[in-house]
Amino acid sequence: MLEDEHKLILRMVRTLPLIHQRIEKGDVDPEILLTVVDFFKVYADKSHHAKEEAALFPLLAKRGVRLKGCPIGTLHNEHDQGRILMKALGDAAHRYMKGDFDAKKQIAEYLKNAVDFYTDHIWKEDFLLFPMSHKVLNDADEEELRKEFISVDSKLGHHFQDEYHYHVRRLESILNGDGKTSRLSGPILA
Repeated sequence: MLEDEHKLILRMVRTLPLIHQRIEKGDVDPEILLTVVDFFKVYADKSHHAKEEAALFPLLAKRGVRLKGCPIGTLHNEHDQGRILMKALGDAAHRYMKGDFDAKKQIAEYLKNAVDFYTDHIWKEDFLLFPMSHKVLNDADEEELRKEFISVDSKLGHHFQDEYHYHVRRLESILNGDGKTSRLSGPILA
């Protein structure tokens, strides 16, 4: 489940350079920026990271993996760094929306940082954390995690996963020039 979520997160990460290009051309759509921030705050953090922090990491600790150091301590610290980065991007987007056009430079920098950060973070999880987890956890552990993961997402709403898949597809379409409009339409999830 976590590995599948990485695929969607990486799809969102691949939109960030396209957004950066638009910013460089002077085309900043605050709705797109807020959708990006919302995705990382809710989908990547309140769902994906919450599953790791509330279920996977503690279960690995029960199986003898240290919570401090590599990989769990490092990844947990990176989750905190991601939260800080997305808060900064959101704050800059809100300042830009209020007429602070100097925030555009910060937005561009935060987008670049987000590409580097999430690409590296996901690599660590895919090639360090998950292989180690498969070695340490048994079938009963995996089933327990699956149930806990479903519980995390159920707190976010029945169609939570579908809604975020839709938002990523829609953003990809807009940024690749396939969309019927250059702006997002529809509600942004909170």
